[in-house]
Amino acid sequence: MSGIEIAGLVLGAFPVAISVLEKYREVGDRFGFFMNIRREYKECLDDLKFQQLSFTSNLRHLLLPLVVDDDRIAVLLAHPGGESWKERSIGDLLEKRLQGSFELYMTFIERMLSIVKEIQEALAFDSRLVQEKIITPEVLQKTPGRVLSVRSVLSKEGVAFQYYKFKFSNGESARNRLFARFQQENDRLEKILSFSDQDIPLVQQRNSAMQSALIDAAICDFWIQAGRVFQARASAWNCQCQEHEAKLLLQHRASKKSDFYVTFSSSDSSQWGIRKTRIAEEGDPSYDQGRQLGSNHWNRDPETAGISSPRTQAPEDIEMSTFVSVAQPISSLCAALQQTDGSCCGYVLGDNHRYYVYATSCHSAQSMPCLTLGKMLEGGIQPHPTRAQRYNISLILASSFLQLLESPWMMKAFTKTDILFLGDVNDPNIFILDQPHIKKDFSVVGSGSTHSESSKEEASFAEALDHLGILLLELCFGKILEKQPCRKRWPAGGNETEKAGFDVVAARDWQCHVNEEAGLDYADAVGWCLGGNRSALPEKWRQNMLQRVIQPLQRCSNYLKASGVVGV
Repeated sequence: MSGIEIAGLVLGAFPVAISVLEKYREVGDRFGFFMNIRREYKECLDDLKFQQLSFTSNLRHLLLPLVVDDDRIAVLLAHPGGESWKERSIGDLLEKRLQGSFELYMTFIERMLSIVKEIQEALAFDSRLVQEKIITPEVLQKTPGRVLSVRSVLSKEGVAFQYYKFKFSNGESARNRLFARFQQENDRLEKILSFSDQDIPLVQQRNSAMQSALIDAAICDFWIQAGRVFQARASAWNCQCQEHEAKLLLQHRASKKSDFYVTFSSSDSSQWGIRKTRIAEEGDPSYDQGRQLGSNHWNRDPETAGISSPRTQAPEDIEMSTFVSVAQPISSLCAALQQTDGSCCGYVLGDNHRYYVYATSCHSAQSMPCLTLGKMLEGGIQPHPTRAQRYNISLILASSFLQLLESPWMMKAFTKTDILFLGDVNDPNIFILDQPHIKKDFSVVGSGSTHSESSKEEASFAEALDHLGILLLELCFGKILEKQPCRKRWPAGGNETEKAGFDVVAARDWQCHVNEEAGLDYADAVGWCLGGNRSALPEKWRQNMLQRVIQPLQRCSNYLKASGVVGV
């Protein structure tokens, strides 16, 4: 018999004992001797109910981590000793939870079952005559509503009950000892559960810290993975088409999952238009339906955008019938995207890693409407993005900066014109503001000149962070730096270097107002980007940025989401 079954038997003994004891009182009233043992009876009944309550509490404490459904726990406690108590899964979970304390638990619970049986004997529950009269008291049926006569009391049955009264009256000390023993075992059981529960938070805290450290390490090394994916995709892009673009979805990553969502667009001469894809290292061929349009969709102001009306007819999705095996390498990504049937196109190789390409949607349009971050901040969409939306974009951009800088996707810091929000292919006036992208032109990938071209664009680490700090400032206030009084006080700059220098000086003036606008966390993140990073070790800048920028911005974003702040 398992430990959980024994616990059910112990629990089931209490309602039986209480019920029998209460029926005994009814019989005692009829025979007229209950008043003589009223005190002993009440103390015994109270002790039984207290021990039942205490043991039930311990069992509930025991079951809560094992059984997820509260209704099922209620059923178990309401039907002790039932079939549910015999389920092997619960017994196995109990042993796993108690671990080294399980044998002690079994010892204590078996003692408790033994003590319960002794309590039943002490209450004379083993007396056949008493049991019969308590369970089906014929005397009560024959003489309802009045005390029995002296003759009835002196009958065989009456004498048996008189003996029972005498034994009950003189058994108080024995019962008290049994209740004390039961309470002692119950206390020990409670301590075992307490010891086990004290370990659980510590183990969970340790595991959470270890998992968090692994995730942080994976995020800080993500740029290496991003480089592999870029090169793998580039190596398979060897078509003769003149124009191809890839728009990478920027994500704030809080796990080790490394899926890439890339939207490919083709030239007019290609046989396909727009392909949204998911690129993943694992070889699971399950189809990813992509992200549905959510609440962060905003209409472009037709007057501001120069578009008079949305398209009246949505482009039709292209249905392909050719299936490409998951195990098939992709020699030409352009050709593979032509053949896809909406599932896996095959895989590309990068640094001995396989990256599987899944088509999540296909559209016949040759181009997709886009809105730059700069245009958005200048009022290119109405209504203007809310504070919560802007801070969420800040978090995504800062996190993507950490993930992608120094990879081929981002050889220099992105600017307001580099960040794109894609429009709905069915409605050019709707943009998805929680999914920023960056664009890569792969018209030169096939010639092998991508690396040299990208190398010319490299900027210093400090300059890149200055650019990011300015973006965070602009998203904080929802305005561009160029139109602020702090920037107008400085010259425009004779070249890009001078302009960048004056931008940083003005940004540091503007930075003084961030605390009162967005709070200390956001201000600290901006401050680290605009100079606070100078003391960071070059080889540890990502780890430092994760703590000093990403985590504070995450707290800001979470706070706004939790509080429901929607103001601009």
